[in-house]
Amino acid sequence: MRESGCPAPLFDSHVHLTDPQFDADREAVLARAAAAGVSRLVEIGDCPKHWSRVLAFARARPKTVRCALGLHPYYADQYTDELLSRLAEHSLLPEVVAIGEIGLDYTRASVPAPVQTAALRRILAACRRWEKPVVIHCRDAYADLRAIVAEIFPSSPPPYRFWGVVHCFSGSPDDAAFLAAAGFALGADGPITYPKNSALRAAFLRIGPDHTVLETDSPYLPPQTRRGQRNEPAAATQICAALAELWGMPGHEAAQIATRNALALYRLG
Repeated sequence: MRESGCPAPLFDSHVHLTDPQFDADREAVLARAAAAGVSRLVEIGDCPKHWSRVLAFARARPKTVRCALGLHPYYADQYTDELLSRLAEHSLLPEVVAIGEIGLDYTRASVPAPVQTAALRRILAACRRWEKPVVIHCRDAYADLRAIVAEIFPSSPPPYRFWGVVHCFSGSPDDAAFLAAAGFALGADGPITYPKNSALRAAFLRIGPDHTVLETDSPYLPPQTRRGQRNEPAAATQICAALAELWGMPGHEAAQIATRNALALYRLG
């Protein structure tokens, strides 16, 4: 059922619907998303062994699904020049609207931080040459991410609005302001609805709606009403409603701005 005040269209800019958790009811999940007003999705392929599956998923749904291909920091030790060449070839495919997710994770990744930062620098530099937006994962590594962004993206991104997005943003208000000023969108996910996340809400309040995109990261990070359950794109309505309340605007306005931002991020008409 559509969340009151957040009508269609909504754009869930980061999902993992090819995850095995959806094998039993993937089409029903997509139907619930459509019924909730989620009209577009970007499926994320964060490991090379999953790229073909993600591409097939997007190709089967050309009106609603695009994808991003990358190398999650969990797998950063798999980086090679040959992998970068494969990414370059894939970046030209019409289904591939971004490279990602890529990034830094100093909490859960077993790959040493220097290996993560080296891989991230090389992929980000390549994406700037390719003029391809990036989807960045960052967990407990914002100081290093800020340094790398300042090194590789020293100016605003003409003729585009965004260099990319920091997916599932979890940093401080200062981190948010820095990344927005550097030309990045920030992804708002289920944690924006968690009662204890006042600092996260302060970050999105500080940057405002013009640098925010909606994400569910399905099947991960469900909103407060679904804690402990598998997440789905239909939950984007709850994230939208929480942001609208935070910004003091009608839900339909928050939905329109977030969708417009996602279209600009992925350079879609």
